[in-house]
Amino acid sequence: MTIAKTDSQRFFIIAVLLAFVLVCFYVFQVVKLTEAGYMRGERESLIKDLKKETAELKLAVSKDRNLVNIEEKVVAEGFEKVSKFDYIVVPEASALAAK
Repeated sequence: MTIAKTDSQRFFIIAVLLAFVLVCFYVFQVVKLTEAGYMRGERESLIKDLKKETAELKLAVSKDRNLVNIEEKVVAEGFEKVSKFDYIVVPEASALAAK
């Protein structure tokens, strides 16, 4: 009977140890799965922000190119920068008479 009792005790100890190892492995898997999900969400958020920034940068480059094109055309056409404006002064009475 002593041999049977020790065998059952060994089996019980082995079963408890195996259950403990399996529980630890399960907890480890849950932690890793949660971490992977969090990292995926962070990456998706980063990708979304980078796509938005890329679109804004493309728009800024496009605007700069248009500005450069306009400046080049102004130089090619020979336009000059206006520094002084001369206005024609019209008397108030003549402006009313024209109506």
